[in-house]
Amino acid sequence: MSEIFKESQVGGSPSGKWATFYLHGEMFALRVEDVQEVMMDQPLTPVPLAPDHVVGLLNLRGQIMPALDLRVRLLFPRRGEGEGSSLIVIRIQGTSLSLVVDEIGDVLELPARSWRDPPDTLAAQHRGFVRAICPIDRHVVLALNVEALVGDDNRPTHSRAS
Repeated sequence: MSEIFKESQVGGSPSGKWATFYLHGEMFALRVEDVQEVMMDQPLTPVPLAPDHVVGLLNLRGQIMPALDLRVRLLFPRRGEGEGSSLIVIRIQGTSLSLVVDEIGDVLELPARSWRDPPDTLAAQHRGFVRAICPIDRHVVLALNVEALVGDDNRPTHSRAS
């Protein structure tokens, strides 16, 4: 049985506000306090020998940061030719990181009492990246575990030719 998450368990937003975005039709959320900036797709400088999900470096007004493609990191199919993307710049563990997402959503107020444990039916490949879920209307918001994005792991990666 799912239990309600306390703010400390979900890495809850002190304000209760969450910045949402979409990946492969799924709605994800980040604590609004962790979001530094949201922008349209920007040119990225490729990084030789980087993992597949590190798609380049972003130069944001002189601040250089890695850009992670969340579709690749979360093992979703790659974007098709001509499909747009957006960037979310976050602050994590004292450093900035850019996340490439399909589409930016809204800022939603999702109180700590609304969050639930991720269900057992969540695919194993996604389990480490989702802290909690929050059912709203006809959607389920997935709270992204940003610490897992930068963690070192042995997950398989897609071939760049995919």
